[in-house]
Amino acid sequence: MGLRKVLIVSEDPLLQGKIADILRDEGYYVVVVRDRNLALNCLEREEINIVLAEEEILAEEGFQFLRSVRERFGEVVVLAVGGSDNPFYVRSLLNKGIYDYLSRPLTPLRLLSTIKRAEEHLNLLAENKDLKKRIGTRFSFAGITGVSEKMQRIFDLVLQVAQVRRPVLIFGEQGTGKELIARAIHQYSFPEGRPFFKVLCPGLPSGFLKRAEWLKTEETHKKLPDEFQGTLFFEDVHLLPFPVQAEVVDFLEEYRFGGGSKDFRIIASSETSLEEEVAIGRFRSDLYYFLSAVKIEIPPLRERKEDIPFLIERFLREIAQETGKEVIAIDKEALQVLMEYDWPGNVIELRNVLEGMVILSQNQVLTAKDVPAQIRKGADFGKIVPVRVGMTLEEAEKILILETLRANRFNKSKTAQMLGIGLRTLYRKIEQYDLAENEFSKK
Repeated sequence: MGLRKVLIVSEDPLLQGKIADILRDEGYYVVVVRDRNLALNCLEREEINIVLAEEEILAEEGFQFLRSVRERFGEVVVLAVGGSDNPFYVRSLLNKGIYDYLSRPLTPLRLLSTIKRAEEHLNLLAENKDLKKRIGTRFSFAGITGVSEKMQRIFDLVLQVAQVRRPVLIFGEQGTGKELIARAIHQYSFPEGRPFFKVLCPGLPSGFLKRAEWLKTEETHKKLPDEFQGTLFFEDVHLLPFPVQAEVVDFLEEYRFGGGSKDFRIIASSETSLEEEVAIGRFRSDLYYFLSAVKIEIPPLRERKEDIPFLIERFLREIAQETGKEVIAIDKEALQVLMEYDWPGNVIELRNVLEGMVILSQNQVLTAKDVPAQIRKGADFGKIVPVRVGMTLEEAEKILILETLRANRFNKSKTAQMLGIGLRTLYRKIEQYDLAENEFSKK
């Protein structure tokens, strides 16, 4: 990093000399001017990094100087020096775009620590700009961000399966982006453009395939024609009611092997292992075999944490555009906290957390203080389960199973694996202890 240039704007010769001497002794390149016009002229000609100005000069004509610096030299850090000790007034200045406020009397330690933090802020902005340059087409494939080896393999799979019209089964936890992968396959399967039909499987009634209004496209809002070209996406197929599964098998076989159009493809998504669902009799084996010609498993975010900085950069840009907030980066400490969290809600949870942080933050750079407490504490994972002396073994087992279900958002496969028991055993325990999923909402 090159020598930082600091512009001091003050009418007080003593203040000018004191600050300039301290900073020059620390190796900073210092320029001193006495009014805002000279300051703007200097900013035009010099690559100034930090402006340290008297509060009175910044506030002249309704903070005209501050607005000019923010609009024309957006990456310059502005520090104010003043005599106010009113926290509400200082907060109002920070909201106007001042990075920090130094109250008189100004000590060398206070001055240098503030300048150092301003430097760290500038370094972070530079790193963030470099990160944006690094995000190329392979890092953002069909609107999906992923630099990890696992995601790169999935991107390759998308391109491979797009060349054939075999059914694809996408497996992944809630919030991993299964529909995004489905749409990417659709996009590369039909580059000339075709409809994307989505069927929401949970709770579909028997006979729904026979009704004309059962399915509509997002593009045309028309019912599925007798012959069509495009993609048929069965979302959350693991929740398809068992009586309806036979009807779906008949429907798919008719379109796949009957007189329907051949230029269409079938994609299904599931949050649980369909092999296990078949094993316990909750899912038809013939439907599973039909849907799983090609299987793509999307890793949870905790298994591809190298993607988190890139996802954060993308989400911050999107959230800034949506909210109008000027949060543009996240500091290293906050990033480290987010990297250490396991994200049971995956990418969706990460985006929602960042959105809340941006909305509530008063600064351009998110810090660890902006991270919600439950994220800093690791949320449910690693929590102490309240087992006490005198409790029966069954009571302790019920609590342990329920808390593990909650931590895994009632994902049975993950819960069974974490507890070290079989899936059948877990289902039996859930029935034995009446651990209905509505218990989760009572937390």
